[in-house]
Amino acid sequence: MIEKLKQIFSSTLGDNTDAYLANQQQSKVLAAVALMIEIIAVDNEQHETEKAMLRQILASQFDVEDSDAEKLIANAERAHSEATDFYRFTADINQQYNEQEKIELIEMLWQIAWADHELQDIEEHVIRKLASLLYVSHKDFIATKLKVVGEPS
Repeated sequence: MIEKLKQIFSSTLGDNTDAYLANQQQSKVLAAVALMIEIIAVDNEQHETEKAMLRQILASQFDVEDSDAEKLIANAERAHSEATDFYRFTADINQQYNEQEKIELIEMLWQIAWADHELQDIEEHVIRKLASLLYVSHKDFIATKLKVVGEPS
């Protein structure tokens, strides 16, 4: 499938096909990581466990090596600090992610929020808002929360 995409793009992009596809992939990951940075920062308590979970997600879900993870996190932090809202990131995600990938992203946001085993109301609020902006159903929002956090006691 990747080869077919390269062929399609090469007819319009010429020799820049690989660079274009790499840039699209970076944009896709950067937008997701910027939203993860928001979840880490939203409660004004940056726990190392949340950052460790972010690095773990980058390795397991996005195949980002440790050496590249810190650069990616720094770029995402810069993009996050320059943004005035979520639109820049959610628009990229809505264009580049399918429905299942968006649901998986919401699950990753829950994993980061729950990494310290404390779920703040503001974290839940922001994840709910992001789920809405990404057109993830309330049912899937709740299902991903329960999958990560578990049933309320």
